[in-house]
Amino acid sequence: MALTDEQRDWLTLALLPGLGTTSVIKLLARFRSTRAVLTARLAELEEAVGPTTARRITQYADLVDVERQERLIEKWGAWILTQEDTAYPLRLAEIYDPPLVLFGRGTLLEQDERSIAIVGTRRATSYGLRMAARFAGALAQRGITVVSGMASGIDAAAHRAAIEAGGRTLAVLGCGVDQVYPRENAELMDRIIENGCVLSQFPMEDRPSRGHFPYRNRIISGLSLGVVVVEAGEKSGSLITARLALEQGKEVFAIPGSIDSPGSRGTQRLLR
Repeated sequence: MALTDEQRDWLTLALLPGLGTTSVIKLLARFRSTRAVLTARLAELEEAVGPTTARRITQYADLVDVERQERLIEKWGAWILTQEDTAYPLRLAEIYDPPLVLFGRGTLLEQDERSIAIVGTRRATSYGLRMAARFAGALAQRGITVVSGMASGIDAAAHRAAIEAGGRTLAVLGCGVDQVYPRENAELMDRIIENGCVLSQFPMEDRPSRGHFPYRNRIISGLSLGVVVVEAGEKSGSLITARLALEQGKEVFAIPGSIDSPGSRGTQRLLR
């Protein structure tokens, strides 16, 4: 995908360290366009966002490599959506601090606005895997897109069941869309791209990092009408997704599990 000049400018701002959505909105309110932001004088920028961020913007050519990102986007058959693109998911745009740019591989359709997230532990029990597949398959058969994080365990079971039911599924990654994580999900990732898409706010070649996953989780819940937690321990990342969903005004559901299973303590707490 060849980027437009406007997309390159958005990508430049997204790649600049320390520049989030709130700052960009403030800059656009003053300068009216991304091009005007990138060509503004230092003194003008300092009035809007302070000296440190202003200096980074004026030095953007030395700090980010947009051309390399564009080459990788073309190499992997990927694409990007900026907040100004009409195809940018409406529900995601409404959350606090939505990603400036979404990277994707596959197809994102208007019908994907009707989506439910299914999340849970990587160390799933046979019961948890069965429930994830049961609910994902039933939703997919009814034309609901299943969203998850492509992790091992519950996430992978939900993606597979949605595909096997003839439905669509979206995977949100905590790394670039050219990265496969975990490695054993390489074939699953290919199937997701064929039957939906993989999405990320992280640039191409960005490796998985523990600090990335809370950002990924807010996109999972942000894309969805609601979140179903299948199995989750007391410190599961799925509970972060559930909390973010509640903060975003989304419905949160939890599937009961065995009272003897450590992997059900988080879902039992949600139900309580």
